[in-house]
Amino acid sequence: MTYDLIIIGAGPAGLTASIYASCYHLLHIVIGRELGGQLQLAPDILNYPGFEKISGKELTERIINQLKKRGGELTIGSVVKIKSNNGLFEIEIQEGNKYQAKAIILATGTERRKLNVPGEGEYTSKGVHYCATCEKFDYEGKVCGVVGGANSAVQAAVELSQAASKVYIIYRGTQLRGDAVWLEQVEKHPNIEAIYNTVVTEIIGDGEKVTGVKIKSTSAGPAARVSQGDASSRSPQASSPNGSASLGSSSLASPTDNLLQLDKLFIEIGGVPGTALVIPLGVEVDPGGFIITDQKLATNVPGIFAAGDLVTFGYNLEQISSAVGLGARSAASAFAYLKGDKAPTVWGGSQIKR
Repeated sequence: MTYDLIIIGAGPAGLTASIYASCYHLLHIVIGRELGGQLQLAPDILNYPGFEKISGKELTERIINQLKKRGGELTIGSVVKIKSNNGLFEIEIQEGNKYQAKAIILATGTERRKLNVPGEGEYTSKGVHYCATCEKFDYEGKVCGVVGGANSAVQAAVELSQAASKVYIIYRGTQLRGDAVWLEQVEKHPNIEAIYNTVVTEIIGDGEKVTGVKIKSTSAGPAARVSQGDASSRSPQASSPNGSASLGSSSLASPTDNLLQLDKLFIEIGGVPGTALVIPLGVEVDPGGFIITDQKLATNVPGIFAAGDLVTFGYNLEQISSAVGLGARSAASAFAYLKGDKAPTVWGGSQIKR
């Protein structure tokens, strides 16, 4: 069987693309290694429209049920190869099955980088989290740690500091990097403390929840702790043309204790885009490995579209709502490519041309 469209990836972007593809009456299939993707890592979601609170697993189940009711086809599998042949794309999965389609939407997302230290897997969702903006508001008055030194880590620290009693930024480098506006906010909060030249070596807990982390200094220099109010050793550096800046330390005392007591640990060290499959086809990616698309989410290779977190910066926010929107747009663009006509506007049970 030859499909109109194959959607690779079963996260929010891919599943939404399927729902819209069904509305457009495109014969399609979704192939995904894990239903929900990174959505499964979110125990409590508070910022998805329509739900004051919902778990990632429940939201995944709801989206999948909707996909099936609309007539979408879904299969679990790991795509290992994509090749182009006579105007068709052939997709092979690890289980051996092969599928053909006239167009592809790549929605494999990103995989959050892990620390790969003891205790990380055991305490994931039990105090270890990978998205501060996705989690429930249960850190009020608690001690939180944020691992990382770029924009996502700095933003997470600022957000957490609104309610947490203490926020540690644990960074292996010598200075924070990010937009000047965020670094200025870090500077202003008296309950944020940055620990430089330091890495987490183990996450510890009582079996039910995180109680702390073991840290050690790196070879880059002595571990440096910077509390607010220590203006002599902490100041924003000159901004770069794109508005970014850095916040660093000079000669500071090394902490005497390698055990840092925490209630929550947020790992904000970025993600790895799942783009390896399409690079052999000539799909262009940016320096970070994210797929370059136009406003229609079309890549430079005709018939290949992209949606979700793996799309180049500027089109995604690494949020569920953003992925859903990009999934819908990619399906509309795929329809236009396949049918040579603008996709109808889907509203309720009707399809309106405009």
